[in-house]
Amino acid sequence: MSIKKIFLIVTLLCLLFIAWFLYSEIYTTEAQVGAGKVVFEVKAGENVTELAERLEIEQVIRSAWLFKKYLVWQGLDKKINFGEFELAAPITLARVADVLSRPGLNEREITIIPGWTIRDIAQYFEFNGMFQAEELTELVGLPAVSYKNWKEGAPKLSSDPSASLGPSRDGSLRTDLEILEDKPWYVSYEGYLAPETYRIYKNAKLEDIVLKLIQQREQEITDEMRQEMGKQGKSFYDILIMASILEREVKSEKDKRLAADILWRRYNKNWALQADSTVHYAVNKSGDVFTTKEDRDSNSPWNTYKYPGLPPSPISNPSLESIKAALYPEKNDYWYFLTTPEGEVKYAKILDEHNANRVEVY
Repeated sequence: MSIKKIFLIVTLLCLLFIAWFLYSEIYTTEAQVGAGKVVFEVKAGENVTELAERLEIEQVIRSAWLFKKYLVWQGLDKKINFGEFELAAPITLARVADVLSRPGLNEREITIIPGWTIRDIAQYFEFNGMFQAEELTELVGLPAVSYKNWKEGAPKLSSDPSASLGPSRDGSLRTDLEILEDKPWYVSYEGYLAPETYRIYKNAKLEDIVLKLIQQREQEITDEMRQEMGKQGKSFYDILIMASILEREVKSEKDKRLAADILWRRYNKNWALQADSTVHYAVNKSGDVFTTKEDRDSNSPWNTYKYPGLPPSPISNPSLESIKAALYPEKNDYWYFLTTPEGEVKYAKILDEHNANRVEVY
């Protein structure tokens, strides 16, 4: 056998050994053989190198160097959460890395769905054993309520733009976020609780969770979006209200942009928006896309059949997609639209055509 062939065989065997060794070290070899489980902590502000070296010292992993390389290879080095973690046997390097991307023992995930109202979120918190529903509504206000003549019942969370994050003298919370600058004090924080999946501490205070949701909304609004609002002469509050209506009226991004153009043109002409979703919000009705005559006759200022213009506040907590649709509508020639129970949107240019659509749908 030639030296070249021997060299190739030895090289191949070495590569196979290295591959086997790495696979074994990552996926099968346990750092603590026989251990039923390990509990370890990732400290806030700790980088990957510091974490890897500490976990090696604590015998959670066998090799800090290999652990760091594996995290980068799997794209997990940017997804590590801090907190306390528990891992049952087998305690392999791969399983340690995987558990770090999940909520820790002292964390949990919450998911706020686009279109949910404050009442929906309050019920979600209560259903999941976090807080009583009334605790949230006391903090951020009740839906479809004006506190102008009921100051003692106003939301405990203050939107005073001159204040900083933290408690005020009267015990309420204050925020200094830019998105709250034009929010009226006498309505709830509907619309400002950004839909998203969040990781929170299990013992987190309700105030901290609410601020996290509002801060997420603040981060969603870019400088470019703010500049566009200025060009259009619209406030963020106006955009948020329109987005909240779109979220409850139509489903697809395309329909949201078309409906936004229709509603803005109706608004500019001081026509009643006639959005069933606002009536549902006013009378606290759910589960039906249509409204009754009694619903539409309600005297609430959130009833856009009875009162032209935008309602006094958002009627849901809209997605970023809906906010962008409200800000960047798609021009069209329609003046009316309605959504069927199946989610299809029927458009009309004249009232007779719209009435014919209503007959067809009803």
